Amino acid sequence: MSIDPNVEQSYVPVPINRESVISKAADEIRRLIGAGNLKPGDALPVELKLSKSLGISRGSVREALRVLDGLGLVEKQPGRRVIVADRSRLYTSPPIGEAAFLKALPVVYKVRGLVEERCAELAALHRTEEEVAELENYLALFQEARKRGDPVAAAHNHQAFHSGIVAAARNPVLTALFQQVRFSIAAVAERLPESLRDSRQASIHTAVLEAIRGRDARRARTATRRHFRMIAPLIEFVTRSGEQEGPRI
Repeated sequence: MSIDPNVEQSYVPVPINRESVISKAADEIRRLIGAGNLKPGDALPVELKLSKSLGISRGSVREALRVLDGLGLVEKQPGRRVIVADRSRLYTSPPIGEAAFLKALPVVYKVRGLVEERCAELAALHRTEEEVAELENYLALFQEARKRGDPVAAAHNHQAFHSGIVAAARNPVLTALFQQVRFSIAAVAERLPESLRDSRQASIHTAVLEAIRGRDARRARTATRRHFRMIAPLIEFVTRSGEQEGPRI
């Protein structure tokens, strides 16, 4: 499917300044999807066209699309084609209340950790040089955002880094599990910003990246396991504090 020319004419892009360019670009593309009433399966304009309309580089457009892909709003197709995602597929079971989810949060994070350990292992075996470069870029942007105290940009690039590892694993079953668990965690994600401020984040994520770069599957899995073990106490604290506070309204 492709965008109706009349739909594109009704969309007026807002120029983007350099500050937080990726997150702003992602928001503009989200606006384009809404303004054009695009349905699941409809194709977005190609990177070059988005780059020209938003006044940013194709690299920034690519990163913004990666953010939206990580959030489940779009899907990357073969040949760099990007379509609007069918988000209904991500919610196949009845929603649960926040209180109930908080109680299950440690188990959910355990599942995510196991999924990502295997993905890191497979990514080390199957990654391309382009994928390594993308992971390196996301990690650099993540660390820069942490240093300047920008939690939104840090969260975007942190998620893009992890999503990039899952994509490099090239395993549709693990990808589906990752998406299901990640969207569940999003329900209480606002309670976890402190995890991105931990001074150990830089070294642990670098260890994962270097293992994948070196095609060392065992080391990649071990480094990923250390990452999730590091945040386990925070998850336990969030669970306890959430149960004491009760669900947020």
